[in-house]
Amino acid sequence: MIRMQGTTQASMMAMLDACIAMCQTCMDECMKHADQSEVCKMCAQSCQACMDACMAVKNSMMAMS
Repeated sequence: MIRMQGTTQASMMAMLDACIAMCQTCMDECMKHADQSEVCKMCAQSCQACMDACMAVKNSMMAMS
């Protein structure tokens, strides 16, 4: 996505949606064990941060179009 050469907005949005979906799935699983495992807790927090970043990029792309 950084290069943006030959990449359409639709394909970039699809990549962001896929990343958000994967992060959500991972976060949901890690949250099941977060109270028992510090690693799972950190993983869930990382997934949330990644989802937030993807949503911010997606929102700014939508605002520009």
